[in-house]
Amino acid sequence: MKDTQPILIISTGRTGTIFLSRLFADLYPDTASYHERGASRPIQILTNLHFSHLLPKSVLKSAWKLLKGSEIESCEKKFHIDANNFLYGLASLAPELYPNLKVVHIVRDPRTYVTSQLNFSLQKWTSFIANYFVPFWQPNPFLIGEVPLSKIFGFTRFEKYCWIWNFKNRVMDGLENSSTPYLRVRFEDLFNTSNSEELFGKISEFIGLPTVTGIRDRFREPANTSSKTDFPEWPEWTHQRAAQLQSFCGERMIKYGYGSETNWLEKIKKNQ
Repeated sequence: MKDTQPILIISTGRTGTIFLSRLFADLYPDTASYHERGASRPIQILTNLHFSHLLPKSVLKSAWKLLKGSEIESCEKKFHIDANNFLYGLASLAPELYPNLKVVHIVRDPRTYVTSQLNFSLQKWTSFIANYFVPFWQPNPFLIGEVPLSKIFGFTRFEKYCWIWNFKNRVMDGLENSSTPYLRVRFEDLFNTSNSEELFGKISEFIGLPTVTGIRDRFREPANTSSKTDFPEWPEWTHQRAAQLQSFCGERMIKYGYGSETNWLEKIKKNQ
């Protein structure tokens, strides 16, 4: 039986997964490490169709077997890592597709995620086309049944990404109480602190890889960043916009340890 250990690093996107896939590839010769390997984009669309009650799970699983099923079987390395936000729903829907799967879930503060996602989708033409024109590139809150159709015309792209952050993270951290080994880490603790090396060591240990030291400076080399365009950082948001994000993300923000800043609490309080 094939003894390659499959690892999925999943997230909402905008969480440093390109960087992580490259770092694992550089540090561990026994690891085959990829970013969004193979035909992952069609799988994302089919996953979102399934969540919208338009595609049976059996069809999604068959598509995965056809498009991605040979990846681990053909892997010659001990570990197969796919850092892949397109597969955010697959581990919870069908973990049996990856024998002995382990999952690392990267979460990011929704306030910076939404800002980064809005700016990135405008600055990169492929992201613009995907997010604005490709059906089911993102999950559909109306077809899933979480936002009423009566709000469809007033539902802004900002609100949509707030909802997406909540929905995708809710799907992913559903693995927390499952039989799939699961580790959740915060984006900010990896890239915005002095403890990056220690946390990366925790991730490596969870996967089954030896700890590597002397790599602290590597975490100051981000990949695929978004530049500031039209959408501001959250301290510049209006009280109304802050309240909108809080309404979609507030409960999960607390769970993940976000949203306790005094100026944030003042923003959302003024709109209550």
